[in-house]
Amino acid sequence: MNQINAKTGSRLFPFVISLLAATLDANQQALFIEPASIDMDVGMVGTELTVSYDTVPGGLQTAGAGISVFFDSTKLRLESLIPIYAEGFVQASRTMDSVIVDTSDLDDDHSTDKRAIIAYTSFSGRWPDSDSLGPLRLFNVEFAAANQNWTGETQVNFVVTSLAAGFSSMSRSVTIRIQGGSPYEVPVQPKLGGRQQ
Repeated sequence: MNQINAKTGSRLFPFVISLLAATLDANQQALFIEPASIDMDVGMVGTELTVSYDTVPGGLQTAGAGISVFFDSTKLRLESLIPIYAEGFVQASRTMDSVIVDTSDLDDDHSTDKRAIIAYTSFSGRWPDSDSLGPLRLFNVEFAAANQNWTGETQVNFVVTSLAAGFSSMSRSVTIRIQGGSPYEVPVQPKLGGRQQ
């Protein structure tokens, strides 16, 4: 009888370990981006992207998150990155001058070469605030077309690159379509009271 129990135990041990590992991987730090795609003309600043955050399952507090925004600098130029949520905010790459080279290919996308960073942290392990309902709006980011002579599609990838312990990243990508046009043509405003405004 003891031999049977020993054999059963030896088969159960790997199963229990794999179950625990699966449970740990089930927790995710998730990003949500609005809008999911952008169309913009050559030479124009694109629509602002809003990045929101939550956990899966929802409502979990962590020690924070470091988020990277990856892009191809031959196609796009970072115009601004503006934090919305202030609690736990540490740093951000607010302009093109403060972005860094993506030497480690952390988004697994060889087409991106630069990344902007925004970081939040909590020494108590209680970020974000328990009163904040997810998805929580974290920051806005805006790009402009970097090359006057290029049109086509390019990806911007959003990844939690500094994760809380026991969490994986639910990453997102946004497609930006740059199209030809007349970016320097100023639209004529309607006439009011016989005078052009």
